[in-house]
Amino acid sequence: MSIMVTARQLKHSKHPLVRLAVYPLAKGWRMAHILKRGMTDPNYRSIIRLRLFNRQQVHQTSSTTLLNRYPILFHACRNYLYNHYKATQEPLNILSFGCSTGEEVLSLRQYFPNARIVGAEINLRSLAICRSHPVDDKISFIYSSPEEIQKHGPYDAIFCMAVMQRKPMDTARKGIRSLKNIYPFERFQEQIERLDPLLRPDGLLIVHFSQYNVQDTSIAGRYVPLGNYNQDDYQSPIFDRNSNIIDPPVSWNSIHIKKSSLS
Repeated sequence: MSIMVTARQLKHSKHPLVRLAVYPLAKGWRMAHILKRGMTDPNYRSIIRLRLFNRQQVHQTSSTTLLNRYPILFHACRNYLYNHYKATQEPLNILSFGCSTGEEVLSLRQYFPNARIVGAEINLRSLAICRSHPVDDKISFIYSSPEEIQKHGPYDAIFCMAVMQRKPMDTARKGIRSLKNIYPFERFQEQIERLDPLLRPDGLLIVHFSQYNVQDTSIAGRYVPLGNYNQDDYQSPIFDRNSNIIDPPVSWNSIHIKKSSLS
């Protein structure tokens, strides 16, 4: 390992011949590391498959998640939806978009005991883990394609929690100031535009821990914020509609109510 550390340091040598000699060594070590990890880490293999075959559909590639990760937001959504729909006998229909290995869906069941909850996930390994959970017959896990998501709609709430972002920790660590070539704003906006018609009037669109703001998108005029629930605790950089960093960061809302009338 010390040899490789030395090689990395020599990559930045002032002498071009040294840099030229070290480059293939460092490159070869990196490729060997990738191959070894690909053979031993099934989660890493699933991420590589996403990057190769779902490049235009995928947002966040990490599968990291937790149970009851956003209790304040979940409570706020539950209170709004139950108060708003208390006169109807119809069960709520909820979408967890990018549900990873299913912990968010399991958490939402605690807040919405009678709702129909759909977890949509594009990572096939994560989806298989989702489907291994013992759940009730009102919970379903589906492959995250526009057609499959639409089939199970319309929805009263769509949760996009820590999904609409790309390598946020790397972005912070490397000091990246533009996402134009990594995860451009247009990708974010396109996904929001796809989700918007699937949400019923007066329903909730929850976009939390995101690198972009719903209020910068083309559908912003159709929504109003619910309270002052925001992502001020988000530790990674945020970006504007030109994919440029917002520095210093500003506050933006996480929970959006779809207007019942657009007049």
